[in-house]
Amino acid sequence: MIEVKWDLLDPEIISRQPTINIGVIGQAGCGKSTFMKAICERAQLERIVTMNLAFANAKIYKCENDECPPPLCYKAYGSGKEDSPLCELVGFQNCRMKLLRHVSFVECPDDLNILMPMLITSVPSIQGVLLLIDANERFPQKQTSDFLAALKAVGLNHIIILQTKVDSIKESIAMDRLEAIKKFIKRRIVGEAPVLSVSAKCKYNIEDVCEYIVKNIPLPQHLVKRPCVSIFRSIDISKPAPEIGETKGVVFCGSLRRVNQMIEIGPGIVDKDENGEIKCTPIYSKIVSLYSEQNELQYAVPAGGLIWIGTTLDPTLTNADSLFGQVLGEVQFLPRLFCKIAVGVQMLEERTKLGRGEIVKLNIHSSSIVARVCQASGEGGIVRLKVKSPVCMMQERFAISRNVENQWRLIAIGYMRGGTTVDGEKIYPPHIRRLGWNL
Repeated sequence: MIEVKWDLLDPEIISRQPTINIGVIGQAGCGKSTFMKAICERAQLERIVTMNLAFANAKIYKCENDECPPPLCYKAYGSGKEDSPLCELVGFQNCRMKLLRHVSFVECPDDLNILMPMLITSVPSIQGVLLLIDANERFPQKQTSDFLAALKAVGLNHIIILQTKVDSIKESIAMDRLEAIKKFIKRRIVGEAPVLSVSAKCKYNIEDVCEYIVKNIPLPQHLVKRPCVSIFRSIDISKPAPEIGETKGVVFCGSLRRVNQMIEIGPGIVDKDENGEIKCTPIYSKIVSLYSEQNELQYAVPAGGLIWIGTTLDPTLTNADSLFGQVLGEVQFLPRLFCKIAVGVQMLEERTKLGRGEIVKLNIHSSSIVARVCQASGEGGIVRLKVKSPVCMMQERFAISRNVENQWRLIAIGYMRGGTTVDGEKIYPPHIRRLGWNL
C-alpha cells in the first residue's frame, strides 16, 4: 500500500466528512447512546446491527476570540452545522468559531467477547477511546476493569475516562467515586489518562470533553493512496417494483475515494465449479454518489467516519445484506483471495494452544469466518488454517475465537504469514516452508 499525505485540518475536507474515529465503550446502562446523542445533537444514531455498532458524527469548534474562557470556548454541534457559526457564550456572541475537528463517534458493544475481537481488528482505524463509567455504581466494576485491560492489551493509548450520570447522585458521592477512579487509573492501567465528570442529559461538561479530544487525541498519520475497505452494510434504495431504467442501485457502508470511480468487490460471488473447487467471481461497479450522514461528497478521504457509497450494482446481489463483510476497492488493487492461510498465533492465555482439526472463528475486518486447523507447529506458534469461505486479506492482524460451552471466546491474536490463494498459488515465507508441511 502506498501512503499519501492529506491535510486533515483542511476546511474543505473536515467541513464535509469526519477525519478521526473515536470509540465509545462502557458497560450496559452507563449512558453511551445518551452521551453520543448529546455531543452529536442527534435524535437517533446510525446503527449497524450486524456488528452491534452505532455511529454519529460531530463537529468541534473553538471561539476565535482569545479572551473567550476555556473550556467554554469549545462547542460541539452536529455534522451538518456551518463551518463558522457565532459563539453562543454571553459576551462573545459577535465572535466566530473555528472548526477544529470533525469526529465520528463509534458506540461499541458492551459484551467483552464481541468488543475484544472488534478492537483487535479495528485498532489501526480508531485514534482514541472514551471509556464511560456510571457514577451510580461503585468502582471498579469487573466489566470496567476488563475494558481497561483490553484497551491496554491492544495498544490503544489515547483514552479519556468519563464519569457519567453525575446529575443523579449527591455531589459528595460523585467526588469520592471520581477520586477512586483517578487513583485506580493512575496506579494500575492507563497512567495519565484524563478523568472527567459529565452529564449527557444536562449537557454538563461536554465542553471539557471537546477540549480534551482536541488536545489529547491525535489525527491519523498514515493514510493509503488506494484504500480497500470492508462493507458494513449493503441496501437496495430503489422503489418497490421499479420500471426498467429506474433502479437506483445499491448503497454500501464503508469509505472510499471519489464519485465516478470504478470499484471491485471481493470475494464477490462464491460458487463451486464442476470439479467441486471453489470459484470466485469479482463484482464490478461504479460509484455514483458519496454521503457522510446528510453531507454529499465528491471524494472521501480514507481517514475516518462512515461513508455511504452509492453504486449502479444490481440490487438482487444484496439480498439479506449478502455483501456484508466483503472488501471493496479500486479495480485490480484488491488484496489476494486465500482459501488457506498460515498464521502466527499469540495466545492470550498461558498453557493453551490450537490443536489439529480444531474449529475456530476468525474476525477479519468486519466479517466472521469459520476455519479449521490443518496443521500446527510448536515453533513460533505457527498454525495453518483452512477457511470455510475465501477471505480477502487486507490486514495482517485479526482475532481468533474458540467455541467454549456453545459460546465463542477470544483466545488468541493471529498474524497473517502466508497462504494458498483460490487460484492455487502458494505464498509462504522460507521459515514456514522449512516446517515440512504438505503445502
